[in-house]
Amino acid sequence: MKTFNIRFRSDEKLRDYIYEHQIIDSSDVLIQVFTHQKKHDEIQKITDVIRQLLPSATLIGTTTDGEIIEGRILTANTVVSISVFEHSSLKSTFLEPKSDSFESGVSLANEIIQDDTKAIILFASSDNIDAYEILNGIKSVKQDIKISGGLCGDGGKFDGGSVFSCEQISQNGITAVSLNGEKLNAANRYTSEWEPVGRAFKITKSKKNRIFTVDKMSVYDLYEKYLGPEIATKLPLSGLQFPFVFKDPINGSYIARSVRSNPGDGSLTFATKMDENQSIHIAFGNADKMFKNTQNLIKDVAKNAPIESLFIYASGGRRRFLQSIAHAEIEPYKMLGANCGYYGYGEFFADEKKTLFLNQSMTFLALSESQQKLDTTLHFKAHYKKFDMNLETTRALTNIAKVSSQELQELNQKLELRVKEEVQKSRDKDSIMIHNSKLAQMGEMMSMIAHQWRQPLSAISAASTGLQVKIELDKYDEKLFLNTLEKIEEYVYHLSNTIDDFAGFFKPSKKKEDTTLERLTDKALFIISSSFVKNSIEVITNHQKDVGLNTYSNEVIQVLINLLKNAENIILKRKIEDPEIIINSFEKNGKKIIEIIDNAGGIDEAIIDKIFESYFTTKDKEDSTGLGLYMSKFIIEDSCKGKLKAENTSDGAKFTITLD
Repeated sequence: MKTFNIRFRSDEKLRDYIYEHQIIDSSDVLIQVFTHQKKHDEIQKITDVIRQLLPSATLIGTTTDGEIIEGRILTANTVVSISVFEHSSLKSTFLEPKSDSFESGVSLANEIIQDDTKAIILFASSDNIDAYEILNGIKSVKQDIKISGGLCGDGGKFDGGSVFSCEQISQNGITAVSLNGEKLNAANRYTSEWEPVGRAFKITKSKKNRIFTVDKMSVYDLYEKYLGPEIATKLPLSGLQFPFVFKDPINGSYIARSVRSNPGDGSLTFATKMDENQSIHIAFGNADKMFKNTQNLIKDVAKNAPIESLFIYASGGRRRFLQSIAHAEIEPYKMLGANCGYYGYGEFFADEKKTLFLNQSMTFLALSESQQKLDTTLHFKAHYKKFDMNLETTRALTNIAKVSSQELQELNQKLELRVKEEVQKSRDKDSIMIHNSKLAQMGEMMSMIAHQWRQPLSAISAASTGLQVKIELDKYDEKLFLNTLEKIEEYVYHLSNTIDDFAGFFKPSKKKEDTTLERLTDKALFIISSSFVKNSIEVITNHQKDVGLNTYSNEVIQVLINLLKNAENIILKRKIEDPEIIINSFEKNGKKIIEIIDNAGGIDEAIIDKIFESYFTTKDKEDSTGLGLYMSKFIIEDSCKGKLKAENTSDGAKFTITLD
């Protein structure tokens, strides 16, 4: 087979191109048209010209949110792709969808699928259909086929795109072609890279493709609260940059869902159903992963599949997110040969194992009637222009960090109050020890969470407030904003994982991981370093390099944070001049050891044997539950099977963690 891709400029230029390349009319010729034109009479003019030149060919087409041709990205253009097959046949259909999208998929499949069908290219409008159910309907007829294509675009207007054939054009239609033949090879791939930002939400009211409420607030209000009114008022277009994501239950990866339309009543519609009680996050793209994964996909398909033609079907949200560097993701496809495609509002992907309706993704279909694989060395550019976020995006990310910080502070206050109440109840009852009581275990965890959240919450609040001030004073410094946002993201990530870490602490399903002593202490210091700087406490670290171990990293980090915070508290309480904390880590006799030493004068010998007991504290009752060191010892000795001990040095206290 051979594919010819041309940018449509005029009837004459298309005619000359076909004659020059000696493209012969045949029923085995597939024409795909990707156009920015939305007016049906303009689309009809294009299809009429093609029909006059190649009347026997099969034609399918779609309106776009951008066009792709030979490694380049176009907008407001029309691209015509002509594929000439030698050993394959084509069968196409155009249908108006039924009210039951699954049945629409079954009907489509029954019309065009044959015994030797290898792949289907499918374009659809996104109104009044459930895209995922259409794919399921097709796969119910024949499982071992590839499905590629996507929903139409409309230049970011969201007022109606169309799909078409030579005979029909519709804003509510499905057009598809099956590619059939024993010698035909088809391979498809996809990549997404949209990752959650902030906390999880739960869909509390939905109906088919429409979400009404999330966490019992309207989904529009959710966008406004967490991303700001500037983003909310531009829905659904702004939703391309901030989609929802949910976890694929099969492989654990995140699948994006972007807004299709805004009915204006607080609800938002999507291109497939979103079930009630489903957990979702607001998401943001990872540009670095986008480029890396694209390179990996290109390497993979070049190694494992013969390629004569390549068709790319991608998300308009992806192009709009990457902005000026989107071309760097498309350009490498030139190395695989003739390629073209378009950006739309949803992507179809199905192979023998998976059936997915995607948003914000990049998919492609590689075709060949030859068995010969690519015989060339792939060369990727080492660098690309750094991704730049615009001010609107920066404000949205700042807003979500600020609101999340406020919510965490409120939760922190509730947790502290609940802990104190439960601790007091347990004391009054004087029944069993905390670690044998389910309620007391919860109190221990809540106390530790509250203890560890104070400093990160303050840091997030200060950072987001600083950014807001910069915006209000119109003193936008890109490097400062990006650096601050990266820190906010790291803080939020730690906070969002803290509950999960402690919730899973007493479960047998927790897993160990490989790490180093230096990495553990560095992570702990990151959380509270700003407090040390603020209080002029010098931290001296002495690490033996590359001391590796396999342990429960998050739990050890929690203990380190608690010990460092206790050292800081006693230094401040005793008003130590030239305060200093020393952290040593090393391996001795096969044991991994971390020492934390302060110069605050040490622990009273009369109580040093009691400091690890539950409820024992030297602080005021309103400032402490007496669980910090007890939990630390419990984590190290019961969970990590190590040792935690305290002793005095000439200058202060020394806590030693010993791990296998």
